[in-house]
Amino acid sequence: MALPPQLPPADDLYLTAHDTIRGKSLLSPATLGLGLGAALLGELMLWRRVDLVETELIVIDERPTGDAATTALLEQIRREAGQHGVRNWISYLSTGIATDLVERRLSRGGLIKRVEKRGILGTKVSFVPADSMTAGWPATRIRTKVSRDEQLDVADLLLAGLILATGLDQHVLATLNARDRATLFDQFRRLFPAMLQQLVAHAEAAVGDAVLARRA
Repeated sequence: MALPPQLPPADDLYLTAHDTIRGKSLLSPATLGLGLGAALLGELMLWRRVDLVETELIVIDERPTGDAATTALLEQIRREAGQHGVRNWISYLSTGIATDLVERRLSRGGLIKRVEKRGILGTKVSFVPADSMTAGWPATRIRTKVSRDEQLDVADLLLAGLILATGLDQHVLATLNARDRATLFDQFRRLFPAMLQQLVAHAEAAVGDAVLARRA
């Protein structure tokens, strides 16, 4: 049986952050949004459309990516060049924008299904995975490769980094033992581009700030 395809990091992160059957989020909306915002920015870096220079996003190629979500984001970054740092972009995207972009992309691909449930307080809209194996594959892929000491590609290192940055590892990487985690961090050190390391660090800091703000 063929394995599910590797999706863009934001799509893989979204699926990983939701229950594979009911589609219930494992993260708060704010934390999910921060992770997805960083993932979309990371996709633009992987596409070689933007660079991260210190804390600024610099457009290096204005051509569309071939994907509606990242093309729209690229155009907005181009229009507002120099006005916002990367942390501001991550926070801005976390307000529901990144989640909406990713849900639309996954819906178009037939990977999640929109479900409406009517109640006395109105209609509640949710999304459920179209296939539980496909939904669970990103986390399974990371766990399997790390436990087998296989090399992750850069997109999966970005996914793994954001799983850790959002605290999602407590849910989906809990079975990794100390050796496996050491292997993963060794790959981060050797194989993960510095620009993406910085992006993940900014995402982790934004998640930490959001947690502190909720507790205040």
